[in-house]
Amino acid sequence: MKQFRSILVSILWISALIGCSMTDDDASKNSTIRVGVVAPLSGDNAHYGEILKNGFNLAFANEPKMSLKYEDSRFSQVGSISAINKLIYTDKIKVVLGEVTSGNTMAIAPIAEKNKVILFATIASADTLRYFGDYIFRNMPGNKIQGVTAADFLYSNLKVKSVAVFGQKSEYGVDLSRSFKNKYIKLGGTIKFDDSYYEGDKDFRTVLLKIKQSGAKALFIPGNENEPAIILKQAKEMNLNIPIIGGDGSSTDNLIKMAGNSSEGFYCTNVLVNKSTDYYKNYRDLFFNKYHKEPGAYDAYAYEGAKIIIDALKRVGNNPDNIKKYLYAHTFSSMTGDLKFDKDGEVNRTWGVYQVINGEFKEIK
Repeated sequence: MKQFRSILVSILWISALIGCSMTDDDASKNSTIRVGVVAPLSGDNAHYGEILKNGFNLAFANEPKMSLKYEDSRFSQVGSISAINKLIYTDKIKVVLGEVTSGNTMAIAPIAEKNKVILFATIASADTLRYFGDYIFRNMPGNKIQGVTAADFLYSNLKVKSVAVFGQKSEYGVDLSRSFKNKYIKLGGTIKFDDSYYEGDKDFRTVLLKIKQSGAKALFIPGNENEPAIILKQAKEMNLNIPIIGGDGSSTDNLIKMAGNSSEGFYCTNVLVNKSTDYYKNYRDLFFNKYHKEPGAYDAYAYEGAKIIIDALKRVGNNPDNIKKYLYAHTFSSMTGDLKFDKDGEVNRTWGVYQVINGEFKEIK
């Protein structure tokens, strides 16, 4: 019996030594890695959160050693900050996906950077996001290129020589309006009207009348889906029969639902996907089989971003410094071919143009 007790004590002592010598990386290999998500899951803009969930859940569906921890941002900066603080300080999470808007993403980026937590955004497109630190990444191109794409499309493709600009007063809307105007003027176009609206505005009739009277031959309305949907409906009521183009924030099925027939013919800039690649075809089949509908560009980029994070976690474990180095050093498969991050965690991608045709957004450029 004494010999048995001696052996048992030795085993327990050795086990304790092994346990104490395990690193965080060793422990993470033997437990489920949790990845945080900050997204709007309630309220009027929960649709954007649903898009992220569709992509993220699909990517993580066959990862038994990984799980997602969602926190509701309520589509606000205060809600986003509360969500990421909970994920970092309470849940001890090392990698976070989200948020949706540029403003909300920039509100949480300094918190992630300070705590050396990876923040990976799949929709936020503000140009200044590139300056928020070494732990901040995104697979979305910036707004400067998006505004240029819209300006070039109107001037060169539609042959429109004068426009009105009526963008959302937010980081996103201001970015897009600025880059659009700079490019359009350089091309030789004229800005006939220039104003902005606030999130939550409902009545645009007075402004639309001014735009109509200005003689502008097209209208640029960068913003999210809610206000542009109302603008489209009121423009149709007032017989403002000119091309109207928005940014990627308006390129959603929900805008079509809200605007109804008034959305027909509406143009939007949005990210591109190469539907001829095996990567996209495999993704599309998975998405359609699970959700019974065709994926949109936002859905695709959410899935792609999540797959990149999964790849990094499998290769180097749940260590933000190792993940950061891995993301900077490697090339990844994507919806548009090989994808690589630059020194600012940015990607070199172009924007396309979509149009609502028979009630659906179709890529036209």
